[in-house]
Amino acid sequence: MRSKNLEALQTLLVLCDSDTNALQDTWYAVLETVSRLEYLVSSSSLAANMMQGSNQISRDFLILSLRDLAGQPAERVFMNSAKLPSDLAVEFITALCDVSVEELREQPARLFSLEKLVNISYCHMARIRMVWARIWIVLANHLIFAGNHPDERVNVYAMDSFKQLGIKCLERTENSFKFQNDILHPFVTLMRDSKSESMRKHTVDCVVQIIKSKAASIKSGWKSVFMIFTAAAEDAIEPIVEIAFENVEQVIVEHFDQIVGNCFVDCVSCLVGFAKSMCSHRISLKAIALIRICEDRLAEGFIAGGPLESFGNNAVGSYHVREDYWFPILAGLSALTSDPRPEVKNCALEVLFDLLNERGSKFSSSFWERIFHHVLFPIFYQAKHDGEENPDSCRYERVRENSIHSLQLLCNLFCTFYKVVSFMLPTLLSLLLDCAKKADQQVVSVSLGALVHLIEVGGHQFGLSDWDTLLQSISDASYTTQPLELLNDLGFRKANDQTMPSLDSSYSPAHSDTNISASTGTDDSAKVQNALGMQEDSQGRKPIEEEESEGMPSPSGRASEPTLSDGFQQSQTIGQKIMGNVMENLFIRSFTSKSKSKSGVLASPPKISENMKPGARDENESSVLATVRNKCITQLLLLGAIDNIQKKYWNKLKTAQKTFLMDILFSLVEFAASYNSYSSLRLRTQQLDANRPPLNIIRQELAGTSIYLDVLHKATAEINAVKDETQETCKSQDADLLARSDETSKEVEEDKFQGVAEQKLVLFCGKILREASEFQSSTGDVPSTDVHQVLELRSPITVMVLKGMSHMNTRVFRSHLKEFYPLITQLMCCDQKDVRGALADLLSMQIKTLLL
Repeated sequence: MRSKNLEALQTLLVLCDSDTNALQDTWYAVLETVSRLEYLVSSSSLAANMMQGSNQISRDFLILSLRDLAGQPAERVFMNSAKLPSDLAVEFITALCDVSVEELREQPARLFSLEKLVNISYCHMARIRMVWARIWIVLANHLIFAGNHPDERVNVYAMDSFKQLGIKCLERTENSFKFQNDILHPFVTLMRDSKSESMRKHTVDCVVQIIKSKAASIKSGWKSVFMIFTAAAEDAIEPIVEIAFENVEQVIVEHFDQIVGNCFVDCVSCLVGFAKSMCSHRISLKAIALIRICEDRLAEGFIAGGPLESFGNNAVGSYHVREDYWFPILAGLSALTSDPRPEVKNCALEVLFDLLNERGSKFSSSFWERIFHHVLFPIFYQAKHDGEENPDSCRYERVRENSIHSLQLLCNLFCTFYKVVSFMLPTLLSLLLDCAKKADQQVVSVSLGALVHLIEVGGHQFGLSDWDTLLQSISDASYTTQPLELLNDLGFRKANDQTMPSLDSSYSPAHSDTNISASTGTDDSAKVQNALGMQEDSQGRKPIEEEESEGMPSPSGRASEPTLSDGFQQSQTIGQKIMGNVMENLFIRSFTSKSKSKSGVLASPPKISENMKPGARDENESSVLATVRNKCITQLLLLGAIDNIQKKYWNKLKTAQKTFLMDILFSLVEFAASYNSYSSLRLRTQQLDANRPPLNIIRQELAGTSIYLDVLHKATAEINAVKDETQETCKSQDADLLARSDETSKEVEEDKFQGVAEQKLVLFCGKILREASEFQSSTGDVPSTDVHQVLELRSPITVMVLKGMSHMNTRVFRSHLKEFYPLITQLMCCDQKDVRGALADLLSMQIKTLLL
C-alpha cells in the first residue's frame, strides 16, 4: 500500500460522512473496504508486510494513518446510516449483512461486520414500523445464519445479540401491530433447525431471560414464545425439555391473563407437545393438567388480554365465538388418547370426556358435529385400523384394551346430549357396526358391547326414526356377517344375489317365516369340518362355537312364508335355495328314507386337490376356521343387542318396527337352522368318526330361537290384551267421532300385527315339531348311531319350542290345535327324555286346560 491508496481511502470516508446519498448502490464496496481496513490494522505483522515506503519512518506513518481511519472516520460510516433515507437504509443493512457473511466464512471467522450490524440496529428501531419491518427481515435472516455457525463463539454472540435486540424491541409499546412475533420468530427457526445441543439449550435460556425481564410487555410475542417451547418439547434431551416446561408452567400460572386470543391456540399446542414428550411421564401428566387449567380459564372468559364476558351473559353466543379456542383443546386431548403410555392415555381420555360433559351444554349442533368427526371418532379409527395392519402387536393390544372404556364414555356422552346430537346417531351406529364387521374378534366384541350399552342408557330417548335407523343398521350388520364360508362358491354367489330384510319394505304374509329343512354337504364345509375337528355335543362334547368363544351366523335374507291354508307346506327360503344347489351337486342319496346302515348311506368324502400342498391347505383351512368362528360370535353378539331391545323397549316400537325386528330374528335363526337341519347334520356325521360330532352352529340357533319365541309370545299376548281392553272401552263409553275413528284405526293396525305375529308363531312352532317328528319316523325302530347323535344335537331346539308352546296364548293354541295335535302325538314315541318331559308339560298346561 502506498500513500496514494491511503489518500483515496481518506477521501472515501469523508464522502461517506458528508454526502451519503451520493453513494447510491455502492454501499457493498464501501463496507467491504471498511472491513478490509479493520482486518489490516488488527494485525501489525500483516500491515507491515503490505506497506511500501522509502524508509521505516514512512511505513510507520502509513500504519498510524490507517489506524486513525479505522477509528472515528470508519465508525461514522455506520453511525450515519441512521440518517439515510428508508430505501438506502435497507440497502445499507443488506450490504453490511453480505459483507458479514464473507467475514464469517473466513478462517477464523471475523465478527467485525456482525458487531456493527447489531450496534446500528438499535439506531434503526426508531424508524417507522414499515421500514423497521423490512430491515428486520434482512437482519433476522443473517442472525439465523450466524446462529447456526459451527463456531460456538459466533453462534453464542448471535444468540446474545438476538436476545438483547428482542428485549429492546419489547420495550416499545405494541398497539395494533404484531412486530413482537416477528422479532422473536428467529428463535423458533434456530430451535427447530439447530443440531447443536448446547445451542438449543442456549436458545431456551435466552427466551427464558426475555420472559423474565419483559413478560409484562409481551403481547403478540407469546405466539413465538410458545412455538419455541413446542420445539423444545420435541427435543430428545431431557434437561432441555424440563427447563422449557418449567417456564411454560410458570407462564400459564402467572401470566395467563396476558396471553392474547390469537396466541391461545399456540399455548394449547405447546402443552399438547409436552404431553406427548416421551422424556418424562411426570411432565406429560402435568401438561394435561395445565390443559385443563387453560380450559377452565377459557370457560371463565379470561382470554384475549383480560377478563371477557362470562357465560352468565349471552352464554351461548360467547361459546359460539370461542369454538375455535375449544377445538384445539379437544383435538389435542383426542390425539393423546393414542399415547402408548397407559397412564397418559387414560388421563387424556378422562379429561376429554369430563370437559365435554361439563361444557357441552353450551356447544352448538354444528360444533358437536365437528367434535364427533374430528375429535371422538378418530380415537376409534386408530383401534379399528391397527388390527388390520398388525393385530398381534403390543401397541395394538394397548389400543384395544382402552377401546371398551372409550366406547362406553362415548355412548354415555351421546345419551347425555341426545337432544343436541341425535342427528349423529346414524354415524355413530355406522362406526360401531363397521367395527363389528372386522376380522378381529376383540374389536367386534368391544363395538357390539358399546352398542348394547348405548341402547341401555339411551334407548328411552330414541324417537321412531332413531329406532328405524338402529334396526336397519343391525339388519345390515347381520346380513354382512353371515358365515357364508360354510357354503360352497355357488351358494355364496346366490346368497349375495338375495335381498336382506328391509324396514322400508311393507310386510306381507308371503314374506315371513317358513319351514327350514334344507341340507348341505359341500367340499368347503367338509374342509372346514376336517380342519376344525369334531366338537363335543351336549353330553360332554362341545360344539365349535362353545370351544372358541361360540358364535352364530346371520340373516340369509327375507324368506317367503306359507299361509295357514298351506298346511305347513314349505316354500324355499334363501338358506334352502343355497343348500338346495349344494345338494344337487354333492348329495349321494336322500335321507328321507330309513337308514339301514351308516356305512351304506354316503360315498367317500370329498377329495382334496393333490395340487395343493399340505402346508398351504392347512393354512387355508385355519383361515377359513377363524373367519367362520368370528362371524358366528358376531352374530351371537347381534342377537344379544336385539334381545336387549325387545326386553327393555318393546313398547316404544311401532308395529312396523316390531315386525321388522321379527324378520331380522327369523333371518338369523333361518340360516343356522338350514345349516343345522337333520339331514345336513346326518350327512356330516357320516363323514366323520363315530366319536366326533359334526360341525354345527347349534348355539346360534338356540339363542336365536329363544329370543324369537320371546318376541312372538310377547306380541301375541300383549296385542290380545290391548284388543280386549279396547273392545271393553268401546262397549262401556261413547267417545266423539274423531276419537273413535283414531281408536278404530289403531285397532285395525293392532289386529293386523296380531295376525302377523300369530301366523309367525304357529308356522315356526309347527315347522320345528314337524321336522322332528318326520325325522323320528324316518329312522326306523332301531336308530343308528349317527341318527341318535343328530337327535341329541337337535333335541334342545325341540324342547325349547315345546316349552314355549306351554306358555303360548291359550286362544292361539286352541285355534291351531288341529295343526299342532298330530305333530305332538308323533313325538310321544321319541327316545329323548327331555323331549318327552317337555311334551308332558305341554299336555299338562295346554291340553289339560282344554279338557276341563
